[in-house]
Amino acid sequence: MIVNKPKKKKKNSRYSVLYIIMFIIMGTIVAKLLYLQVYKHDDYKEKADVSSTKFLSEEAPRGNIYDSDGNVIATNKQTYALTYMETVESTKAFYKTMDKIFEILEENGEEFQDDLALKVDENGKIYFQFKADSESAKRTLEIRFKRDRGLNEDIEKKLFEDQEGDYTDDQINEVNDRLMEISAEDTFYYLVKSYDLYKLLLPDGYTTDQASELAKKYKNATGKEVLDDLLKEYSIQDIRRYIVIKDAIKMGSFSGYSNITIANNINRDTAFIVYQQLNDLPGINVTLKPVRYYPYGTLASAVVGYVSTISSSQSESYELRGYDVSTDLIGVSGIESAFEDQLKGTKGGTTVKVNSQGRTTEELFKLESYQGNNVHLTIDKDVQYAAQAALEDQILTLQSEGLASANRGAVVAIEVNTGRVIAMASYPYFDPNDFAIPSELTTEKYNEYFNPDYESFGTQHIQSTGATGTLDELFPVNDDGVRTDKYDLYPRSMLNYATQGFVPPGSTFKPLTAVAGLMDGAISETDTVNDVGIWSSEYTGSQTLENFQKTGHGITDVRKALEVSSNYFFYETAIRLYIKNGADVNALDSIARYAWRFGLGAEQGKSASTGIQIYENFGQTYNFVSWRKSLSENAKYTIVPALEAGNYENSYFFVPFDIKDISTDSDELKTLKTNLKNNIKETLLKVGTNEQVSGQTEYANSIIDTVKEIMNVSDRYKENLANAGLEYSEKVVNEQAKIVSNAISYFIVNQSSEIRSPINIVQDGIGQSMNAFTPLQMANYVATLANGGTRYKVSIVDKITSPDGEVIQEYTPEVLDQIDIPADVLQAIKEGMRRVNTSPSNATNYALFANFPIEVAGKTGTADFGTQEQYDYQGRKAYANYISFAPMDNPKIAIFSTIYDGNRGANSAFVHKAIYEAYFKDELLQINPNYASTSATFQKYVVGAPADNKQGAEADKEATNEGTQDLGTTEGSSQELNIPVESGTGAD
Repeated sequence: MIVNKPKKKKKNSRYSVLYIIMFIIMGTIVAKLLYLQVYKHDDYKEKADVSSTKFLSEEAPRGNIYDSDGNVIATNKQTYALTYMETVESTKAFYKTMDKIFEILEENGEEFQDDLALKVDENGKIYFQFKADSESAKRTLEIRFKRDRGLNEDIEKKLFEDQEGDYTDDQINEVNDRLMEISAEDTFYYLVKSYDLYKLLLPDGYTTDQASELAKKYKNATGKEVLDDLLKEYSIQDIRRYIVIKDAIKMGSFSGYSNITIANNINRDTAFIVYQQLNDLPGINVTLKPVRYYPYGTLASAVVGYVSTISSSQSESYELRGYDVSTDLIGVSGIESAFEDQLKGTKGGTTVKVNSQGRTTEELFKLESYQGNNVHLTIDKDVQYAAQAALEDQILTLQSEGLASANRGAVVAIEVNTGRVIAMASYPYFDPNDFAIPSELTTEKYNEYFNPDYESFGTQHIQSTGATGTLDELFPVNDDGVRTDKYDLYPRSMLNYATQGFVPPGSTFKPLTAVAGLMDGAISETDTVNDVGIWSSEYTGSQTLENFQKTGHGITDVRKALEVSSNYFFYETAIRLYIKNGADVNALDSIARYAWRFGLGAEQGKSASTGIQIYENFGQTYNFVSWRKSLSENAKYTIVPALEAGNYENSYFFVPFDIKDISTDSDELKTLKTNLKNNIKETLLKVGTNEQVSGQTEYANSIIDTVKEIMNVSDRYKENLANAGLEYSEKVVNEQAKIVSNAISYFIVNQSSEIRSPINIVQDGIGQSMNAFTPLQMANYVATLANGGTRYKVSIVDKITSPDGEVIQEYTPEVLDQIDIPADVLQAIKEGMRRVNTSPSNATNYALFANFPIEVAGKTGTADFGTQEQYDYQGRKAYANYISFAPMDNPKIAIFSTIYDGNRGANSAFVHKAIYEAYFKDELLQINPNYASTSATFQKYVVGAPADNKQGAEADKEATNEGTQDLGTTEGSSQELNIPVESGTGAD
């Protein structure tokens, strides 16, 4: 029997209920999210903007720079600026807003902030403009510029697609090389595409659909294609202006700031116009910002330096130090750079709520900014003015008299008993105000400072000087197609010639030779020589040397030798020093050992610095080790032309043998050539030691195998054999290698003799040979001589103070060396230098100083740097150098001046008189109350000095702002205009 059991009803799982509930909840959430993020996106985004919080950074003013008497050399002035903050509303209206801002600025003669190194000229040509005066520096800046904007990313993807981890140095260099292949035009196209400039083509009041459609159209278009379409409606200059602002926004975003400066240093009227229209200019604000200001313009510009934007190559290091690389300015040279950490202020700012237009609705928190510390210089404004004005006048006078190439110069005046610099001038000058607002540096000024037109200058130089060298010889075009200044003929405003320019001292070195000769006992104060004009010695073989005038001076002691600048006497002094000290390589340093103690160079391993706080170069005096090093370094290159010509001094003739660097050489050949040249160098570096080569044959045998290897590996050498009618074979190679090795060995012997020759110290005795020093070194040497042998550490800074005047650090005189010059030695030298200025035979100096109320000791120096053939070729003349100190019996200050191509040392002495009149003005008027009326130079350079502004130093914020500083109280101030100024840049 079959029984049918009833089916049980299936029970609902409790989990099923849970799943249903969860599904309903998730569905509700998704629906709500869709509602909030899509349908109500704009409404809620606007609400978010209304309540967004921003940090408005407030720029802190830099500390002041004062002269020794409290006159303000560098300060700050408050100026109006326009800033832009990105919000949803301001982004939508970006182009319309910018068009209005550009229009207002143009109508009022204002410039917008343009720091973009990618420029467009009046003909529409796109090019880079970097603030650097060397090609290597420009390359570095260009690479950094392109990397900052992401141009390296596509290159890296293509080259190293599957690579993980960091790139090697070689890979980075490869990317950099590829970046340099990207032209300025292609970079411009990239930015057009990157910054979505196609949106310029959107109509007013565009819809979302229109925006989407246009975005789709240009998604795969190239930057050039986008630009071509834009150029149908806009000029390329207009397009670039938008790129400038877009680029500033992007660069600022890296630092976390959403505010960028659109225009700096605008006048009050322009600020008022913008303020009236703020409701129609979303994102725009009017702010007050401190701007660096130099009341005396070019005065002491080489000392003070200037401020500028942070370059791309420096951005990383300054970001780590807390700088905003998109807006902050830093000291680039001089005191501004050397004391950047002291001068920079401490930023403050305000945390605020802003609305959709970027306007502040509520202030939440304020952090005060603090001015930087002040730097007080040792420079005296009035003496500095006299130095600069007289130097410029003298250079212009020489030019008017036919010395067209006399276009550079420097002068340094130092306190004899402290080492403090009283005046330092470097011509040509520059105005640091040109850089205080980067966007206001004109193209003309930029080119003058950093990108000179060498073709135009070179053509004019050749015409005015009669140089025999051609434009392409003197200003050759390099591999990049850029014309260069091969012989450093162009006057550079941005180079401090006083601390960085090397000058041969010429006869201004003779007092030091006298010190060495007298103190070592090689000569005495009463010793005389019969100066017949032409000098020779058994120690210098058949070589003869002569006086500058090519005539003799008769019986001459040290005093007369200085008075008439007798080369003969100092040649003789130098050779006597050499003989007295052993007539060996150590004796070659007989003068150097004294020069080092006077700060003219430094012994190996010793400090090579005057101690000054700003950047300096440091020249070296002739000495055996340095001379040997110099000739050894150059030897591996000087032998190359002779070997390539197949003829060494008409003594060795051979098939041309090439060891110069050629990029197409195989690695093996490159290595062999390098090894041979390094062998030559290392062999010469052993001259004067126990390891020096003992014989010509010995050295020839040591290199013959390397010479053979080069011959066997070099295809070019084999071609030379064929051209000489010789068949390449082992026999021929062996014969030629022997001749070449002997020629190189003979070269080594000749160079070794030149390195050890006593003629070097003889030429050193009159300031020639390898001697080259900065004007600062020379001034310090003269100060050391004047005070009897105490060499002080040079200082151009007196102290550092806080904004409240508290002294933070003082720089007191510091003795670096003490040379006990006997009184009779010092007196003999001073007497000779006194005669330089009181002898009628020295007409220029006599006219300047013979009747000067204060006795001045001096020495001229007509310093040659080459042969007459070199002068004619380059269109140059000798340096005009002059040293002096005063008063002679109780010296207070010492001076060195130089005029490049000034032709005669006396042509530089005029500047010294102006400095002495400014420094000793009170003494001169005490001696003769009518002195001012009897001296035209006193009237021009002392009476005509710019007025003091030290009375305003205490109230600097009010006294030095040229009408923009009194914003709270003067007519038309920001308060009266009701402009709620904000400070600085904004950060989220």
